[in-house]
Amino acid sequence: MARAGRKDRGLLTKVDSTGKPIWYVRLYHEGRERRFGSFSNKTQARDFYEKAKQEQKSGRFFPERYQRGGYELVEGMLSRYLTTLPSSGKTPSTITDERFYGAWWSKRLSGKRVNQLTPDLLEQIKGELTEKSYTPQTILHYMKFLRHVLYATVGKSRLPENPFEKVKLKAIRAGRTRFLSPKEEAMLYEAIGPIYAPWVRLAILTGLRKSEQFHLRWTDVDMEHGFLTLGETKSGTVQYVPLTEEGIAILRDLDSWQRSKWVFPSQNPQTHLNVDNFYGRLYLPAVKQAGLEGVTWHTLRHTFASRLAMSGQTPSTIAALLRHSGINLVARYAHLDPSHLKSAVEGVANFGKRDAESKPVRDQAGTVEPFSNRTVTRTGIEGNEENRKTTEVVDIVGRGERI
Repeated sequence: MARAGRKDRGLLTKVDSTGKPIWYVRLYHEGRERRFGSFSNKTQARDFYEKAKQEQKSGRFFPERYQRGGYELVEGMLSRYLTTLPSSGKTPSTITDERFYGAWWSKRLSGKRVNQLTPDLLEQIKGELTEKSYTPQTILHYMKFLRHVLYATVGKSRLPENPFEKVKLKAIRAGRTRFLSPKEEAMLYEAIGPIYAPWVRLAILTGLRKSEQFHLRWTDVDMEHGFLTLGETKSGTVQYVPLTEEGIAILRDLDSWQRSKWVFPSQNPQTHLNVDNFYGRLYLPAVKQAGLEGVTWHTLRHTFASRLAMSGQTPSTIAALLRHSGINLVARYAHLDPSHLKSAVEGVANFGKRDAESKPVRDQAGTVEPFSNRTVTRTGIEGNEENRKTTEVVDIVGRGERI
């Protein structure tokens, strides 16, 4: 005989402080009683109960993903993931990046629950990032991080509905590295104006990332020795940035030291400049006004690196000045200075000539004649020896970038 009121089995009701009834769901799972809710009406509670029972039958009911209101908050999911990073074995730079993405998503999805992550919402957020002039590669990083956390924390098979199955994340092929020509640089200075043009120039002269430059304190600036000290970096270590005479002159012209500890303070001298505000309100409009396509703040760092390459600097030197741990990421600039490739193939042409040049050449009369380019050859040998010594010094600098 069926129990009366069977359709309301597992539903509990209480009255809140205002006298309004609220509903809860009681389920037994793995021998334990669990309660879920609250729900604003009986229909919502019954729907949740029936869905949970179906998931139990199919082996897809995982109560740990349900919290008050039905599903876990995305903020809680992100927080749980971020607490695992110190013991994850990931590099300091990766941990720094993931903490940044985690904080951004927590703010953007504040109050949202896992079941509210829909394809439409994710497409909307992609559109928001595009409107802020984020590059496709950057947008891909944001989206892939959230997908990774969702799968790692909740589990792909445990999701009530996987929103990323309907959101297409295009693979971004590495394209041409964007950097400024001297003409484009001048156009940007004119568009952004005389107050902020030196800020842009400083970025080109140092290769500083946006956050690194605008978080500088005056205590980080050593004008006497010509260095900047970066305490907070992607690598998680203290790093040093050499300054040119022009860079020192730009810093000397700033008067913020009189009123703030920050090199680039906000209107409130107790805080540093709001980087996103400056970037969106001043920098990007100037880029648009100058008609420069595909230019971001990171383009200034690429410009710094590209000019090093075009000046004939070795990959190890460029990597050291970019504060990279290796030279793999510097390969994109190799095509900008083909001189080292030309010198390499010249070595093939000259192979074996040194021994021939060292032997005296006799004419028909038996007298010894000097080789016609003997002096040039000697100069070339000395130059190669000097280059070898220079390369050795540069390699040492590259290995010591974490000093």
